[in-house]
Amino acid sequence: MAPEIPQTMKAIQLVEYKKPYQLNNVPVPKIGENDLLVKIAAAGFCHTDYQVWEGVYGSPTPLIGSHEPVGTIVSVGSKAQNKWKVGQRIGASLFRHACHTCWGCKNYGDDIRQCQTKETAGLFNDGGFAEYMVADAETTVLLPDSISFEQAAPLMCAGLTVWEAMQRCELGNGEPIGVIGVGGLGSLAVQFAKAAGHPVVAIDNRAEGRELATDMTLKADLVVDPADPNALSKIKDWAGEGGLVATIICNDDVSVAEWSLKLLRPFGKTVPLGLPPGGLKFDAFDLVFQNLSIIGSLVGTTEGLRKVMETASKFNIHSYVTTYPIEDVVNFPDIYGGGHVKGRLVMKIE
Repeated sequence: MAPEIPQTMKAIQLVEYKKPYQLNNVPVPKIGENDLLVKIAAAGFCHTDYQVWEGVYGSPTPLIGSHEPVGTIVSVGSKAQNKWKVGQRIGASLFRHACHTCWGCKNYGDDIRQCQTKETAGLFNDGGFAEYMVADAETTVLLPDSISFEQAAPLMCAGLTVWEAMQRCELGNGEPIGVIGVGGLGSLAVQFAKAAGHPVVAIDNRAEGRELATDMTLKADLVVDPADPNALSKIKDWAGEGGLVATIICNDDVSVAEWSLKLLRPFGKTVPLGLPPGGLKFDAFDLVFQNLSIIGSLVGTTEGLRKVMETASKFNIHSYVTTYPIEDVVNFPDIYGGGHVKGRLVMKIE
């Protein structure tokens, strides 16, 4: 028997840029024929959410934030009933409702990231900081029983983003890589890289990040503060053969991103995942004379998200999370903006 669904729900809304979130009562959203209505159990706060709050994307307001939602299906659209059922624990992708007709869909098939009219939860369409949310049946994944809701939430974006970055690097067996910025993304990047058999150096100028790099079972092999005057030589000596094969940059520090090229051996690759509004800068001589590659990488695919869940379950990959009830999510931008968050902020609804 399907649970009773109320008419209204609590939701955290961005009403004005750089102003406190508001906790409002709003109508429970209606689902389409290939949608799922999800009762939210947890939802993460990402750096992108902070940028949305700042107005970087010009997002419409009022807007319900968060693109890291997980929960339980409470209603299934008519076309999705052969695939999904009420009561399943799921995670809803950032992307939903591909048009299947634009040039992006025609050329890139099932990769909804290239759809020109897709919805993006928490950026331009309502997301998961609410009691209920609409999920697209085509971009939703089942959660393993071994992963709790509060641990699954950061995997939806942070986990998938670093997973995709690693795939884009096309790493060989046992090749050393660097993770720069060990927060919500970086801590997961260290663990996924270790699970794949790569030696990892974690690089962070914050004590919280350096601590986090060694707090996990799958911990970094080397931890370095980039402010150390010997940081470059320490990393290159440790990596051997001219330096690291790849770096995954999990912050938006422009100077650190530029410096990261000096860590790489010839033909090395770097994936800058941070999105500084003013753009990135790289030294032309490092780039050209070392034959380096700078790779763009946007979150990941639904199939990639399934692999993230499988791998996280198999290797007990987890995030350092601090959970808050929905009423306290109004404070997330201030907490995050303080610069000393260790791991991930997650809304949890009991």
